Amino acid sequence: MTLVRDTVRGALWTVSTSIGSRVIGLAGTLILTRFVAPAEYGEVAVAAVVVMTANQISTIGFGQFLVARPDAPRSVAFHANVFHLGLGLMAAALVLAFGVHLGRSLDAPEMFRFLPGLVLSGVLDRVAYVPERVLVRDLRYRAVSGARTIGDLGYTVACVLLAAIGWGGAAIVMGNVVRSVLRTGSFVLSANVRDWCEPSRLSLKTTRQLFAFGVPMSLASLCAFASRRWDNLLVSRFFGPGPTGMYNLAYNLADVPAIQVGEQIGDVLLPSFARLEGERRAQALVRAMGMLALVVFPLAIGLGAVAPTLVTAIFDARWRPIAPMLVLLSALSVTRPVGWMVESYLQARERPRLILALEAFKVFALVLLIVTLGRRSPLWTCCAVGVAFAAHALGTLLVVRWLDGLSVWRSLQALWPAVAASAPLVLGVVLTRSVLHASGVSRPVECLSMEVLAGAVGYVGGALLVARSASREFVIRVVDAVRSHA
Repeated sequence: MTLVRDTVRGALWTVSTSIGSRVIGLAGTLILTRFVAPAEYGEVAVAAVVVMTANQISTIGFGQFLVARPDAPRSVAFHANVFHLGLGLMAAALVLAFGVHLGRSLDAPEMFRFLPGLVLSGVLDRVAYVPERVLVRDLRYRAVSGARTIGDLGYTVACVLLAAIGWGGAAIVMGNVVRSVLRTGSFVLSANVRDWCEPSRLSLKTTRQLFAFGVPMSLASLCAFASRRWDNLLVSRFFGPGPTGMYNLAYNLADVPAIQVGEQIGDVLLPSFARLEGERRAQALVRAMGMLALVVFPLAIGLGAVAPTLVTAIFDARWRPIAPMLVLLSALSVTRPVGWMVESYLQARERPRLILALEAFKVFALVLLIVTLGRRSPLWTCCAVGVAFAAHALGTLLVVRWLDGLSVWRSLQALWPAVAASAPLVLGVVLTRSVLHASGVSRPVECLSMEVLAGAVGYVGGALLVARSASREFVIRVVDAVRSHA
């Protein structure tokens, strides 16, 4: 019970602070769209993906090793730090050397202007990596979420202020640098320096252990990154920087429930799964998926339901084409957290090769579907992305069935109450929109407020009708965690 309480408490801290900072970040992004044109936004997005790709390729899974092995000596963290920083500097040099050529091949010839600042941000993030993983390993979620929140707030403030005085896309680059500086400083100051940077002699045995575990994990992480970012490169190649900017913004908005709630909870659950054994771990996975679905599914489905009104209320005419993209991409946040949760479970089982196989399958499906189906238009690309992530989620459940005998049907049963409870949400939004339209109410902000309210009421009613047991357990866990913290 103590471990469950600590896990729920950690999830509350991580998710609550993340949501708060994300709300501010979203507000900043919406303001940015007033100052940055879609084409320039797309150029920055492509440059960021290039830098992050180089960073991801050079990131071996040392951080996952530290979290999965909480009893590892300090010398392991020092080894991870040395190798992680060294590889990162090499990757940064290659990006700066070949950035111009990459921009031309991706139909984003101006992206090279943004590379130096983004490379600096990436190097700073490398410094923060091991201290952050040490904090996660030690279940210090408050410190982790606090550092992330400070960084996100700094990013938002810097972006908005600089964009307002005419920096354009460069404002986004400088915002990334500010965020990296704040996060790095917070992580370094929060973690015990001896836990991550105590000098020790480099050992061949420790190096082999790190790379044996980390290489499959890094390949899996690269595939996961590719499935989330390389679609931007393909959109740029097929449709140019303007549609890329709109697609990137729609994707980021649709991804909020998955990234800021689903994956934050998965990050909390990894060290918790690592401390459980056998059947208890499988049971915890089922219960965790059910509770995750109760939080993420209504956010994702609700976002897709209100998307047309949301875009009309917030964005100017240049960005209006993102509305149908947002509707289609909201499916991401329904399926992707399931895969993330199962892969946290597989990390705790120390099955990096299975994770690699699953992530490689997802990238293969994504690229194949975009190149064949998605190249017809950006909307078809959105459909291709949703199908690829749904296939990956199903694949993760099949792997758990093969590994531990946990039936796919049992896993889907844990998700079903949240899906069923979301049906009244969609119905409430659609009916409210129809009534408002028939009544002549045309102010987008008023319509959006009424649709959100109707959706919330519909979900609460649906949860009480078809998900009463799962909702009660979720509320009990949350209340227990809050009381124990108080």
